[in-house]
Amino acid sequence: MTSQGKQVSGNVEAFDDLILGYVLKKLTEVFEELMAVSKNNHPDNLQGVVEMGRVKAAKNIPGWLQRVKHSVPSQVTRVMMEQMNDAQQRQQDLRIEAQVVLLEVLVEASLALDPTSDSECTNKSPH
Repeated sequence: MTSQGKQVSGNVEAFDDLILGYVLKKLTEVFEELMAVSKNNHPDNLQGVVEMGRVKAAKNIPGWLQRVKHSVPSQVTRVMMEQMNDAQQRQQDLRIEAQVVLLEVLVEASLALDPTSDSECTNKSPH
């Protein structure tokens, strides 16, 4: 591959990371909102379910997950871990909880790799 071809490939990969990062951020925001509703209504689980139904952004989850399917699982895990590290540095506890749950969902759906068993994601430096 020529140096120009490598540069184009790198640019495309960086752009894909940017779009994937945006999608994962949006999914995290929905999970945060759902978790906040759940915590606020914990004693009354029925009310919590009703309130969760009012989280309007939740209707976008299928579309965002469809976009995540276009990325390879190692990339999803790497970008998710970068976002989790950022949230940890900012001490955003609810966001971290939401990201952990989201990552578990993505791993179960085979859209991400389990970071505890994926040395490539934990050891790979950003582009």
